[in-house]
Amino acid sequence: MAYERRLRSQNLVHLLQSRESGYTCAGSQPARLPRLAYERSFYKCITPSLTIDSVSIPPVYLRKFTPDGSKLLAFSQDQRSLHIYRYRGFSCAAVGELIRQADVGSAECFSRQDNVLRSTIFERLFVTKEALTLRLCQGDYNLYYLHREFSVFLEEGRYVLLAAMSVLRGALPFDVYVRYPDLFDKLDAFSYVFFVVDLKLGVVTDRLLLPHDSIVIAHNHGISVFGSKVAIMSRLHQCVYVYSVSEGKFHEQETIGPRPRDFIERAPADIGKLDATTVLPITDIKQRVLSFLYRQIDPKGPSATEKQKEFYKNFEFVEHMIMERMQLVNKELLLLRYEERPKDSDTMPMATSPRRLYVFYTISGEEVVGVYPDYSVDLLQIILQFYDEMSNVRSLQTGDAPSLPLHFFLKQNFVDANESIPFVRHAALRFNPSVPVSSQSLSPSPYLRFNEFSFDDRHVSPLERPNPCSAEPIVFRDRTSQSVKFRLHATARRHINPLAPRELCAFIWHPFEPLVLSIQKCMNSYAYHVHLYNHSTVVEQSSA
Repeated sequence: MAYERRLRSQNLVHLLQSRESGYTCAGSQPARLPRLAYERSFYKCITPSLTIDSVSIPPVYLRKFTPDGSKLLAFSQDQRSLHIYRYRGFSCAAVGELIRQADVGSAECFSRQDNVLRSTIFERLFVTKEALTLRLCQGDYNLYYLHREFSVFLEEGRYVLLAAMSVLRGALPFDVYVRYPDLFDKLDAFSYVFFVVDLKLGVVTDRLLLPHDSIVIAHNHGISVFGSKVAIMSRLHQCVYVYSVSEGKFHEQETIGPRPRDFIERAPADIGKLDATTVLPITDIKQRVLSFLYRQIDPKGPSATEKQKEFYKNFEFVEHMIMERMQLVNKELLLLRYEERPKDSDTMPMATSPRRLYVFYTISGEEVVGVYPDYSVDLLQIILQFYDEMSNVRSLQTGDAPSLPLHFFLKQNFVDANESIPFVRHAALRFNPSVPVSSQSLSPSPYLRFNEFSFDDRHVSPLERPNPCSAEPIVFRDRTSQSVKFRLHATARRHINPLAPRELCAFIWHPFEPLVLSIQKCMNSYAYHVHLYNHSTVVEQSSA
């Protein structure tokens, strides 16, 4: 009993002694624990408990940390340059001396006016004078602008993939309608260029130009990465471009969607007359989806007739559906999400959620191995069992995958549930749209692990996107003891009014250290806060 109490202790001295002695959680074996798993408990004792309000930063758009936490990426205000800041560490002597001189004391939030701490803390944390600046959009790419909500790391942070875009004017080329028969030409076309930047050498190693296209690059939606393989989904052409990146260079592999592999080489060159009345063939993937659905019908089964009627009823939906999301589950498996195509008469967005179809497709075999509707409980079970693998993000410090609050709740309560429970079918409709998972869109910070800490996920989440500002500080509690571990003081600066413009807050979490940068935005006004560990800060246990 004393041994188990000692293992559950959150006393920092006990944790240090347990680590030194090689103790682990009761009933677990050290060989089965992830690398550096013993550090999980320390995050409950060393937290970003001190908030430094309204700090000064250089005139840039902050993006995110590299996976190893050694650098912070930012974009210039004209969105043409990349800035790379070297992170010195929250425990470096310069930061500690600055906090000591400011006489912070034991308060959780430091907000004195005209203080040296607020004006210099950022340059003490990051070496701003030695920041590396790369001018990416110049010369032939002078008309392009970097998308500040996109960045994907390759080879564990050695390279970063960035995207720039430029507005195009004029009609699409005629041959595009022949090469891509499922063209979704209701979208505005842009020209894109992808840069591969070597963060170690500070140089651009390769560029990829995709003219006349429409790709959702905000929050990494349209690009998926697994290992060295990069997949880019075109909403305009309704296809997936597959590349491999080796030593910072793009190598084109294939285009998935319109036609089978090597079809162009086998097809006749003369396509005849093409006009608005020409009916183009159905794309390769849709043919395989229809074939898969038809083969699922047992002709000798008791409900074969009803299933065949349902198949023919949905035939037109499958024929006209459009590809909206995509994810590389692994190097061979692709997850596609199709949605109902808007009708030509639709001038307003759909009032209700569109019908969806989830398709698992093998790249090398060119086969559809699974098709699920949006209410599928089987798909929900797949997500609950394999969400850690599908998130495709791991902490380089602990090896853990991020956890979403809703995923944690469902896995705790409905992992073994079946379709007969009405709530499970509703949960499938609610949670299935969370896949495909955008590449590297979740923060691996240990403070966002919902099985360790409890917090209000309406205002802060592992998803790296802005959330509505909270009227009160965001409280993080230990899920085991319910004690308050720290608060993020990033409250709304204006009174929350449903009729007024929303005030949003985005958080940039360090991958494993107790450091958070929060950015508040209301219209064109920005405020920046730094949240970091301070040994003298005392966290109050009241709920306020």
